[in-house]
Amino acid sequence: MAMEAEFEAAVEDRRPFLFALGCLFAAWREIGKHSEGRLILANYALALGLLIPMAALQFQQAVRFLPSAESPFGLQGAGAGPNLYLIWSQNSAIPILLITWLLLGMAHLCLAWLLVEGDWPRIVKCGTLIGAAMITLTLFMSVLMLDLSPLRAQVAELAIELAAVVSISRWHIRVFADVSREMRAR
Repeated sequence: MAMEAEFEAAVEDRRPFLFALGCLFAAWREIGKHSEGRLILANYALALGLLIPMAALQFQQAVRFLPSAESPFGLQGAGAGPNLYLIWSQNSAIPILLITWLLLGMAHLCLAWLLVEGDWPRIVKCGTLIGAAMITLTLFMSVLMLDLSPLRAQVAELAIELAAVVSISRWHIRVFADVSREMRAR
């Protein structure tokens, strides 16, 4: 109620924006002092620092399968050699490879969103989708005898991503178990 009264006074003085900025700065000073605040900051750091760049990497990989001036059929730099027996199969696979890379990118964006929201059942589902899509992509590219070198780095990055999400989930469990104990004590 006191904040509402202060806000009304700020509106009367025609300075609601300055009041809001002051509240924002005060919240930023206090957020690191509480375990829930540190967890929220870590969630945002993981989402902005790892998951969204990983989505950008997936979208970049999808661009490799689009037709261009150098490779009118797509697959530029994807290891599609002059093998006449495989070129038809490789070119026929371009749409599904493109869709799979785009699905991986979108799934990473969804995972970042869900992590910030703290929706753990959906995080597990999204992580399972990412893992299944990556396995499918690896098998599909292997069968088509395409270059798997872009996948090596991404598998390592997915392992780091999985470890980070698991550690954040454990931290989340610990923090909210402490909060629930404190609530029961009151």
